[in-house]
Amino acid sequence: MSKTASSLENVLSRASKLVTPSLLEIKKLQEVALNVSALIKEALDKESADPRPEIVLGGSYARGTWLKGSHDIDFFLLYPVEFSREKLESVAIRSISEAVKGYEVNLRYAEHPYVEAFVDNVRVNLVPCYKVTQGEWRSAADRSPFHTKYIASKLDEKLKLEARLFKKFVKATGVYGAEVKVQGFSGYVCEVLIIWKGSFVGVLQALSRIRPGEVISLESYDKDLAASFQSPLVVLDPVDTTRNLGTAISPRNVAKLVLQSRRFLSNPALSFFLSKKIKKPTLNSKTRELFSNLLVVSFNNEKRSPDIRWGQLRRSVDAISDKLSRFGFLVLRSRAASDEQTHSALLFLLADDKLGKLHSRKGPEYYRESEVSSYYSKNKARAILTWIGEDGRIESIFERDSTSAPKYLEKLLSRERLDSVGLSEEIKKEIRKNHRISVGLKILKSSRGDWLDNEIIALVTDE
Repeated sequence: MSKTASSLENVLSRASKLVTPSLLEIKKLQEVALNVSALIKEALDKESADPRPEIVLGGSYARGTWLKGSHDIDFFLLYPVEFSREKLESVAIRSISEAVKGYEVNLRYAEHPYVEAFVDNVRVNLVPCYKVTQGEWRSAADRSPFHTKYIASKLDEKLKLEARLFKKFVKATGVYGAEVKVQGFSGYVCEVLIIWKGSFVGVLQALSRIRPGEVISLESYDKDLAASFQSPLVVLDPVDTTRNLGTAISPRNVAKLVLQSRRFLSNPALSFFLSKKIKKPTLNSKTRELFSNLLVVSFNNEKRSPDIRWGQLRRSVDAISDKLSRFGFLVLRSRAASDEQTHSALLFLLADDKLGKLHSRKGPEYYRESEVSSYYSKNKARAILTWIGEDGRIESIFERDSTSAPKYLEKLLSRERLDSVGLSEEIKKEIRKNHRISVGLKILKSSRGDWLDNEIIALVTDE
């Protein structure tokens, strides 16, 4: 056995202990699952619910692939297709909420509402959906019971351990979770990939050589349809091969996992299974320069579904980045931050927080008679110099109204200009009510908590 193979075997043996739940954990989750199941049945009896849904366990708990220390249980309540969508989102949600009253309960949203409850420190998701024939989906959640059956039919105890190892690796890489905030690999995708290659190492070897356009499928599929998918990783859902699971995964997260796979294979270590602790960077000349070009727009927000909020935050970051770029600032990196309660922020790392006083702008080509005439009349008073460029287009030099990024951003977010930025309606209203622009090293000193500090530090240190 080679030194690398021996090291790999040792690392996987140690990692197996990190991912395998203890007997105590298994017993606790079994008790919670039985308790919640009884509560649901009791609530349905009390309401004399008609029609009565079928109660099915789902998710990684039902599939036997949940990680040590990760306590989630999913229940799916399967209603007949005659049950209207309106009732699924109202009557069913009321019944589910009644079942877990007395615990911490949150209303969450995917394609439609579902209930999240915390029972004895275990997160329990209670999801109403339809009992359908495979392929005749009425809601996105309808596939979930089929996912559970499919995975259960393919995974033995050995493969369950391989799936746990891969999930832990993906989690430590920071790309685990299909929610909008993460845009990463769901637990289900991880399980599909393990079935695809049959082992944790096999998946990493395949990912390290993956090429754009390669289709991963466990079942036969329509090749023309699969070729139309544009995501960097195409993973077809084995219970519905018209659906690309890779759509939810960002190109950046695919790249991060591919690079991390190569690193692990070349030098296996237990650290690849351990989440990194975010540390404040050492303030040397390089990091000080980065912080000096960092802008943060922080604001208070109303509580709403995390997926909805993160979608709005991403759209708003992109809109402001576009405006900054059009004005002349080079946006190196940008991202959003939120405590998922009442505070959010938009972060921008610039190449420079100041611009030169003068800038040039190209106008129309010489042969566009009316446009040239309009350009001259519109810019005659403002242009410092106007000439015909080598490519035959009119060009002018103008003086900027503002050369400071913070000042420009403040003008951009002013009541007079806010409507034209392209922010989501909810975030536009929240920024209009209150916002604060922070600059440079002062940001870390004045931030509102770890939720913002972590994102700021990741922006200036993360791969």
